[in-house]
Parts: sequence; C-alpha cells; structure tokens
Amino acid sequence: MPGRMVALSLLPSPNRLAKQAPFGFGAFVIDPRSHGEASFALYTQGYGAGHDPAPICDVIHRLFDPETVALMCAPSRPEIGQFEALPLPDIYLDLVPRTGLRRNIFAPVPRHLLASAGRVGGLDLPEAEPTPLARLGQIGREAQAAWILWLQAYCPVNHRRKLLASYLAWRQLERARV
Repeated sequence: MPGRMVALSLLPSPNRLAKQAPFGFGAFVIDPRSHGEASFALYTQGYGAGHDPAPICDVIHRLFDPETVALMCAPSRPEIGQFEALPLPDIYLDLVPRTGLRRNIFAPVPRHLLASAGRVGGLDLPEAEPTPLARLGQIGREAQAAWILWLQAYCPVNHRRKLLASYLAWRQLERARV
C-alpha cells in the first residue's frame, strides 16, 4: 500500500457550450497506519446546474499533499471484453495537483465492476448509468468502490484483508453516527 491515497470520482462540470448540468466529486482519503490499518475520510461535494465550477479545484487541491497517490476513477461503458488504455482527460489534469505527486492512476472502470467492488464493501451501486443528479448522490460510494477494486487488484492478500477489515469497521462507525 502506498502512503496517503485519494480515490477520486468526478462528475465533471459541462463545458461552456454544453447544456447546464449538475457536477461534483467524491473523494475517499486513505491514510495508512501501522499493522495494516488505515484511517479513512470521505468528502463529497455537489454543485447545481449553472454554478461556477472554479471552487471545485480549490476544494480538491486541499485534499492532496506532495506524497499523495491519486486514484482517479472514471465509470465507463466499454463494449463487452474491450478494455483499452485511455489518456487522462483534461478535466482531471485541471483538478488534481501534479506538482510533487508520487503517482497518478487514471482508471476507467466499467460500471458493473465498480458495482461488484462496491458490494464487497457493503456499498449499493447500480450497474446502469445513472442520471447526473442520481450520480451525485452516489459519487462518494463510487470513490470507495474504486479504492476497493484497486485494493483487490494490487495489494497482497494479508494486507488486503487487514485494510478491508479496517475499512468495514470505519463504515460501521460512520453509519452509527448518522
């Protein structure tokens, strides 16, 4: 597990020529601690159609420090069996600070895989493409599911189990607060 990681799911603001629509982000912050444990924090922010998109940059930039690894999730709809590497979209380049970051990971993830990873963490995510407004309501869960998917793919089994147990305990505490 790298040091601090921010899993970011983004519903980009429409460009100037497009129809106004809601936009926002979900950021799941993972700070590793000792013995395979971690602390977690979830940040979500939604903006209404027509809102100025400039403040989103400042909010997201404050989540990063020079040692942060960025995991940028982009729910996608590829054709069955066709997974291809895609370049990092400009919107992510504008929102995620580049100076000093150890690594940026851009992950276009098919919705059915994101939903499957979410179920591992007890998260309810649809496999179908939601409306922009519905997506804002689940964007924090998308960021968490992206991290779980990354955890399953890239962490050794022992470390994965400890981090997942730590995450599930955090989720229970968060639900108890509400």
